[in-house]
Amino acid sequence: MGTSFNVEVLRTFQAVARLGRFKDAAEYVHRSPSAVTAQIQKLEEQVGQQLLLRSNQSVTLTPAGQQLLNEATRFLLAHDRLQATLSPQKMIGKVRLGVPEGYAANVMNDLLPAVAASQPNLALEVVVRSSAELMALFARQQLDLSVVVSREALAQGERLGATQPCWASAPGFRHDPRVPLPLALPLKGCPYREMALAALKTQGIAHRVLLESANWQAVRACMESGVAVGIVERLDTAQTPLVSVKGMHLPRLPHHHVYLLANPAQPVAPPLQALMVSTLRLFRG
Repeated sequence: MGTSFNVEVLRTFQAVARLGRFKDAAEYVHRSPSAVTAQIQKLEEQVGQQLLLRSNQSVTLTPAGQQLLNEATRFLLAHDRLQATLSPQKMIGKVRLGVPEGYAANVMNDLLPAVAASQPNLALEVVVRSSAELMALFARQQLDLSVVVSREALAQGERLGATQPCWASAPGFRHDPRVPLPLALPLKGCPYREMALAALKTQGIAHRVLLESANWQAVRACMESGVAVGIVERLDTAQTPLVSVKGMHLPRLPHHHVYLLANPAQPVAPPLQALMVSTLRLFRG
């Protein structure tokens, strides 16, 4: 591979790999399907290996394709960050950002002042949903960037860090083991909900959902009232009266990954992604 890679060809390959269809990738990068096919063929010739397995319905990555996707994703992130750093520009237009509700306050406190100060002409629209809903919206290109939480490692996006969910309740919570454990949980779509219910079932702990809500503040208020157990990511005693549940033999919850997804076809997404990573304090240290 004596010649250098073309950045836009790598973006096209990334789109084909993520969306799984040449037609969808063509729409994503604003090129014709034939142009996308030609770019992929030229890339395979340059690499000297087949990168994609094609069928009538979709395409899948070969081992060489998966390796190139991993390296190309890291390269494109570094490229876009370097470009944003060396060529600072005023971003103009509208960008839609997705945020899980549990992170909304922190992300807004860190990010909004920085965007308002450095990019006054950028119209930032924030969508707050569950991680499952955000990933679906991003896949349908209805979001330009999104913070999402996933139990499994994702093949796309920039990993911001890991989070360790834990059981929590008000300090005075007491549970009678003869009755099902009352729970306060988010609605379906939150990665912690299904994981927690499955863990309780596996361990044979009887439980019932006392409250379920799309509003995280309502879930937290139910926990703080002392009538239910719920799940939090971290316990900041300066911010909440909740404490870790002890002495009830609840199953340990596995750690999750936090990713930042960005649409490279949206011109302002890469520089805003770089701004977000440099600004957000959620996952540092």
